[in-house]
Amino acid sequence: MSLLDALLGRTRVPPARTEPLFALSTAIISLEDDLGWHSGGRAGVVLRPAEDSFYARAQEETGELVALAAREMKGHVENQRDEYGYQWLIFSDQDWEDLVALAHMAGQNLKEKGAGDRLLAAVFKLEKDKQVLYLIFNYKRGAFYPFIPLAGKDKERDNAQEMRLAALMEKELPWEKDFSRWYPLWGCPV
Repeated sequence: MSLLDALLGRTRVPPARTEPLFALSTAIISLEDDLGWHSGGRAGVVLRPAEDSFYARAQEETGELVALAAREMKGHVENQRDEYGYQWLIFSDQDWEDLVALAHMAGQNLKEKGAGDRLLAAVFKLEKDKQVLYLIFNYKRGAFYPFIPLAGKDKERDNAQEMRLAALMEKELPWEKDFSRWYPLWGCPV
């Protein structure tokens, strides 16, 4: 931020960070073997909606790129808008490494095209028994946080299990330290 920005009260969106996503490649071993969580075969990248043709074109090109990569990996990509108007690239693939690679590719491509400020989060679905865990990566903060919605409850989450998971996986992933930033993604299409 420049001095003029500070004086005028303007802030800049921090650049998106994509590299910490690769920590998931090794973290899955502990998640599966030590904690019993297994890949749900889905992941997604959520973006702020494009407000002009530049961003719309960057999103379109990124969607085409990851769709091509997903076909090569024997996966699938769908593009959808959620109930809040956010744009999602949703990946389906049984290979965890492919999900991580597709999410990274989408984020990196948008960042390179100058649309990195549109990236909000990457979401990875894991399952254990009848529970669902969403590992959410905040691109602006470069950190993960867990979200475990309680099954059968409307907009309630399992805070205790989320805290336990973060504590047990502390050395595996860069975690968001500020718990107030552990935003729930209700109705997550992943």
